[in-house]
Amino acid sequence: MARDYFLLYLIYGFAFINMGIFSIQGKDAEVTDLPLVKSLKYLGYFGISHGITEWITMIEILDIYSNLYIFLFVIKYFLKAVSFAYLMIFGISLLPLKHRYRKIILKVPIILFLVWMTGFILLSVYYGQDYLILNPKYNIIVLRYIMALSGGIVSAIALYLNGKTIEKRKSNSMAKRYKGLACIFLIYGLLDGLIVKKMNFFPANIINDNLFLEIFQFPIQIFKASVGITINFLLIKVIDTFGWEQKEKINRLEERRIASEERRKLGLEIHDSIIQSLYAAGLKVEYLIKNKSEDNIEPMLKEIKIDLNNTIDKTREFLSSSTLEIIEMEDLNYNLQQLVRKFNENQDIPIEFKSNTSQTNYGHLSPEKSTQIYYIVQEAISNVIKHSKATYAEVLLESKYDFLYIKVIDNGLGISMKGMNFEKHFGISSMEERAKRIGGILNIDKIGNGTKVEIMIPWGDTRHEGQDKSLISR
Repeated sequence: MARDYFLLYLIYGFAFINMGIFSIQGKDAEVTDLPLVKSLKYLGYFGISHGITEWITMIEILDIYSNLYIFLFVIKYFLKAVSFAYLMIFGISLLPLKHRYRKIILKVPIILFLVWMTGFILLSVYYGQDYLILNPKYNIIVLRYIMALSGGIVSAIALYLNGKTIEKRKSNSMAKRYKGLACIFLIYGLLDGLIVKKMNFFPANIINDNLFLEIFQFPIQIFKASVGITINFLLIKVIDTFGWEQKEKINRLEERRIASEERRKLGLEIHDSIIQSLYAAGLKVEYLIKNKSEDNIEPMLKEIKIDLNNTIDKTREFLSSSTLEIIEMEDLNYNLQQLVRKFNENQDIPIEFKSNTSQTNYGHLSPEKSTQIYYIVQEAISNVIKHSKATYAEVLLESKYDFLYIKVIDNGLGISMKGMNFEKHFGISSMEERAKRIGGILNIDKIGNGTKVEIMIPWGDTRHEGQDKSLISR
């Protein structure tokens, strides 16, 4: 029997260590915006540390280092606590949360780890080194019921939400892989978090290894080893998402190339017809100024009128036939970068631009929305420079699941929209009007030191949104 368990723990530990090594490599993390790829290092730390604990259990079963039992026990549970903390960090880092909320919640795994370690040390010092070996209740409650269970559930939820987002982007096969990985992490969380050794407290007195063996007629370690192998398989499949993202980027670049070609053709047509017609009308006006003979005035004015009417018709035709319907996310990102650069060149307040966009997270923007966003940000930065007396400002562009999020903050005097007289603040009134025009929300709040301007703009429903809004006036 001991040999059978030895093999199970060997396979189980190997599966998680292999997953950890694969994940920790950080494949293409610097050239992709996928949240999963950027969070893989935490999954890697979890896999390696958790796999080592299973191998330590394997050594304990063989009883080959009995003189080091207490030392191995301490190392094993320290690594278990580290692994479950990293599992929670992995799940939290994938959740679709605002950066400030995620930053706060990411402290929870660290706090739980410190709480466990403090209790572990105090109990060992007060009751003796072998107390926690003989009384595993503390480790089961904190490590298994709290950290392992919550880590598995949070990771499952985060992976499922990422899968739903990818599903919206018409990649059903990739979404299924995310959801499959979510299911297996949920199973892992339930297995490692709930099913423990039978003990005389709830729920360990009901849900335990013995109950599992009675129901399924095989030890839970076999199921755990299968889960580890399945996680490896699905994770490798999910990493193929990077290839999908690259294809998406190539497609977008091709669309931009086509759009650029359309712009070039449109520019040539405008030059060859509209500008030439206006130039001809201008020459006729110049002729009339120099030759004021009454015989020539009326017929010449009629010709000028015909030329101008033809020009107006051609202009309308170009505007209605223009295929430049979508301003891509990359375009807005670039335009805002250039806007911030120009402001930095012409005034003394340093402004930093940050962009947190993911290919899987964003939809499309109509020219109307892109243009209004640009001018809202421009007005917000202008207000910082003119009125805030700040020494620093920051512009954040972030893609969310259902909307585009923009934030402009400074460390100046600070203002708020609450109780504001908009008649005296034309710029802010204009910002709010622009946001409403495109279905967005504008919030301006006073923070500790300074002002925070938040703009939330929903994505376009289709790639042809804004077809009739090709001409945008400032």
